[in-house]
Amino acid sequence: MMTVEKCRRKAAQWLERAQSTSDPKTIASMRRAADAWTRQAEQIEEDDHRRPPSLNAIKRPVDLAKPRNAYPRDPAHVGDVLRGRLHLSDDTRDDSA
Repeated sequence: MMTVEKCRRKAAQWLERAQSTSDPKTIASMRRAADAWTRQAEQIEEDDHRRPPSLNAIKRPVDLAKPRNAYPRDPAHVGDVLRGRLHLSDDTRDDSA
């Protein structure tokens, strides 16, 4: 992911290159490249200010924060867990299978 710092570093590199050459057209091209990287950095900064807070920053209940592999994979067991959490009886389960 491109960051503001990386964009600014690229802009500085293009300006350094522009100083090391004597051809006016090359200098102008390199300065335009530096300007483009600077604009990109400014756009990233602007987008960062408009972006809503990350969903990762929202505190979640402990059971949602468990790693995925902490949940049972057996569908029957998952059903039992859900019935327990929803306080449902086993009467709704089909035992004919």
